[in-house]
Amino acid sequence: MAKKKNRVRIDRIIILVLTVVLFISLLLLGGVSLYRMLNKNNSTSTTDTVVYTDPDPVNTVSDIKVELVDYENYVDDTDKLGFSFVVAELKFTSADAVSFDLGNLQTSQKIYLNSVSKYMSTLEEQGYKTSKLNVVNTVSYEKSVYQCRIFIPYTTADSALRIINAVDQSMITIDLDSKIHYVSELKLDTSQNINVNNTSVNVSSCSISTMMLHNGEEYEVASTLRVFTFRINVNTLEGNVMITDAKFVKDGTSTEIPCMNSEYSSVKAENVLGKKLVLGENGALFFETECMDESPDYSGTLFIMFSNSPDWVKVSTVLE
Repeated sequence: MAKKKNRVRIDRIIILVLTVVLFISLLLLGGVSLYRMLNKNNSTSTTDTVVYTDPDPVNTVSDIKVELVDYENYVDDTDKLGFSFVVAELKFTSADAVSFDLGNLQTSQKIYLNSVSKYMSTLEEQGYKTSKLNVVNTVSYEKSVYQCRIFIPYTTADSALRIINAVDQSMITIDLDSKIHYVSELKLDTSQNINVNNTSVNVSSCSISTMMLHNGEEYEVASTLRVFTFRINVNTLEGNVMITDAKFVKDGTSTEIPCMNSEYSSVKAENVLGKKLVLGENGALFFETECMDESPDYSGTLFIMFSNSPDWVKVSTVLE
């Protein structure tokens, strides 16, 4: 009988020990997991350069309607981003206060519009001013109608970009051959605004074009040549105004490089020489010169003659 009691006591002790060991193991496992999670979060917070964060989900009103009002198509004219993007003016309408999770909108290229922070961060890291886009990343409004600008990246040059709404299975189609802007416009603070008799244009810093068009036929610029390119964006306009002439003089030389005539343009920008300027127009002036060395120094002075002034306008510039 005593042996039986001792055996029961030993069994209870073994069960107790195993329970304690299991409890301690679970505590250790939970502690390791918590440490790893905290360490990961700490590591992210010290190295993350994201300046535009993806939003937390919000409840979507079931009867909400989403419509395209307008848009701007920003094409990557730098070939460095790996993507282009649309800034779409969307109108959200509901019987109640507007609340819509952007995760319900997906592009035809499988990009959800609540997960675009990496694209915005790339723009910021490369010096582009995303604040100029005036986009929002959360759609929540106390009234039944809300209109705002949404950032929509795309990675392939299709003729159209489709946005699928998972709430009601509707679709928004955006024509990518229209309303074209260029990503380089977001760096306009590095270029200059010039004013000539109530007409104002922005002239970008000098860049180099390698693919050109002659009377619509595409060709590659020879390695012995350089084509200096200056983008022209019309900010304000009064009357019928055009650029009648232009020339470029590199620093350290007195040689005037004439502007290429209207038969020439690049694959990314139209030639605005001799054409009537249009408000908001995005074009360029081109200057071809022989390249005797590989020097990256293309600083110089751009001279522009407008039809509404008898004087040359001088614009100092550096390579963009």
